[in-house]
Amino acid sequence: MTVDVAVNISTTGHRSGTKSFAVTLMNRLAFEYFKKDQDSGFEDVIVVDPKTHAFDALQKLTKNIPKAWYELSSLSLKDRVDFSTDFCLKTLPYTPNTYQLVYDFFLKLEDVSIVLTKKKNHPYKVELVYSMQNDTTFFRGQPSLNDETISQINSKFKNALPRDFLKFLKIHSGFAKNSDTGIIEAENIFEITNHLRELIKSQNKTIKSGSSVIDPKDLIFFYQSYDQMDFQCFLASWYPISEMGNVYFSYVDSTVSNYKNSSLETLSFPTFLDWLMFYLEIMDFNDL
Repeated sequence: MTVDVAVNISTTGHRSGTKSFAVTLMNRLAFEYFKKDQDSGFEDVIVVDPKTHAFDALQKLTKNIPKAWYELSSLSLKDRVDFSTDFCLKTLPYTPNTYQLVYDFFLKLEDVSIVLTKKKNHPYKVELVYSMQNDTTFFRGQPSLNDETISQINSKFKNALPRDFLKFLKIHSGFAKNSDTGIIEAENIFEITNHLRELIKSQNKTIKSGSSVIDPKDLIFFYQSYDQMDFQCFLASWYPISEMGNVYFSYVDSTVSNYKNSSLETLSFPTFLDWLMFYLEIMDFNDL
């Protein structure tokens, strides 16, 4: 079930300077997430509507809002979905499985919205919100990165980051399901990876995958689960195809998933896209 709701918009950034309302068809779970209340911590929530919000005014709130997103918000829902589908399929490396799953993902969309949020003592944040028809799932994507920034991030890891991951950053620099922490903002991955490596070292942890010892320096952290110390990491010592595979890492248990038997059960994946398709696909399998 979708909710045709009016989301209260702050006076900041309005053409008229008076309070207004923007109508969105985001599903019920997304609507609950973006409520302005004490539980959410949001001081302000703006669902972008070109009829109400001028791009220049929104840029004053956050320079990160892409012009393409603003233009996307002026299209019909069908055109927004079609454009987003085409863009993702053209940007991601082609595999038959990836193509089908991405196509199916967009077929199950109820709405695509651009939302600005602000928490106390934090700047405005802009996200592209994908509301699914099942009313229990939505996804939040952060603005893409340009080629220069992506290259700079990759160079910090000796240009070893998987190509499909780098391609994904041209779509979203961060991505999450519902209230999940999700894919870590790409510009923070190097700092977070170094911090966690140092933390592992300072606590004298021995990381194991089965009977094998894993060097913490081989872990590159790109996903965090719900603010817990559970991560998905690229593993620099594992090249199942031509690039680094990725594994599940539990900080508390000091264990890495069994990548020698890569599968959904072990949460070890030969490519980033394999993991991403798993992340998208489980929206239909609540028992996983």
